[in-house]
Amino acid sequence: MTRFRFNRIELAGSLGDLGTMLPLLIPLVVINGVNATIALLLVGLFYLGAGLYYKIPVPVQPLKVMTVIAITGGFSAQMIAAAGLIMGIFMLFLGATGLIDQVAKVFSKPVVLGIQVALGILLFMKGVQFILNSKLFVSGETVLLTGVPLNPIAGLAGMLIAALLLTNRKIPAAIVLVLFGFLVGLALKPPSLTFGPQISPPQVPTMADLQAAFLFLVIPQIPVTLSNAVIATSDLAKKYYGKRGRKASPRALTSTIGAANLAAGGLGGMPMCHGAGGLAAHYRFGARTGGANLIIGGIFVALALIFGSSAVSVLGAIPLSILGVLLVITGIQLMMLAINVREQKDFLVVSVIVGLSVVVNMTVAFMAGIVLHYMLKWWSPWSSG
Repeated sequence: MTRFRFNRIELAGSLGDLGTMLPLLIPLVVINGVNATIALLLVGLFYLGAGLYYKIPVPVQPLKVMTVIAITGGFSAQMIAAAGLIMGIFMLFLGATGLIDQVAKVFSKPVVLGIQVALGILLFMKGVQFILNSKLFVSGETVLLTGVPLNPIAGLAGMLIAALLLTNRKIPAAIVLVLFGFLVGLALKPPSLTFGPQISPPQVPTMADLQAAFLFLVIPQIPVTLSNAVIATSDLAKKYYGKRGRKASPRALTSTIGAANLAAGGLGGMPMCHGAGGLAAHYRFGARTGGANLIIGGIFVALALIFGSSAVSVLGAIPLSILGVLLVITGIQLMMLAINVREQKDFLVVSVIVGLSVVVNMTVAFMAGIVLHYMLKWWSPWSSG
């Protein structure tokens, strides 16, 4: 199969994960002061590098736990950079020494499947939340149409577009969804454009920044990164792309995540990773080759270099509900993996991980899932035959 294709289907697939990227990238710039040009440029370069190396649509996403904590806690861009540096060094160490291969052995098939299905449910729930939100834009504005918030109306229109076009190979759903969102957003909130990159020199993190970043940002992120961005992504790449997906091994994914975060931390960008949800999003909307990465990577690089800081306002013109539709469809794609559960004990492990992910968090869920899996393996009614 061709390693790189550049057509409307690959373009559509390349846009599939915007629902994860934009709602976290934009607040990180607006609230935390991360440089927009650097953030967008590094996202684009990471996409390009991943596409050229893996030759399949390996996604680029924010480190979600770290980013959410940073946004809600109002952490400085300097501390976020410190977290990126620490995460980069840690992941490169795991990849270079091969220790990630030993870690991967702990993650059994039911545990990985549970993480994937749980992530699908969480993405579905977040997508519905975006669709029902009264705010039309990530930046927070509410627009009314005859007294009714416009965002849910746009979301219903987006769901109709998705339902009609999701299996249409001639008119890709993701392209129509994003264009529809842009038209709605540009009509109601035209962005103020400035041209050229706007780069400020990164500030060197202090020892206090490094200590606080490790404690508050890195430690909560590590379990989710290992389970979702590395193990679950590697497993899903093989499911979707067969032999072509084997290059996305845990060791390779760990190393590319490490290199990306080392760059992000050193230059003051957004901490990044891969992710099973992003892989499912790209695949669901049609991406099949590394060409999708080169397309979306080129878009982000162009936005960074041409529009500078105003690129965030351009991307922010897409309504929240349209991003929600992308998340809902991706969530359904991942939830459908539950049909691969065959045995009762595996179903129990998957159910516990899903339940705890929704009620508590994914870190607790996958730890409990690992413990339960080995308990059932070593001592249970099933193990006795």
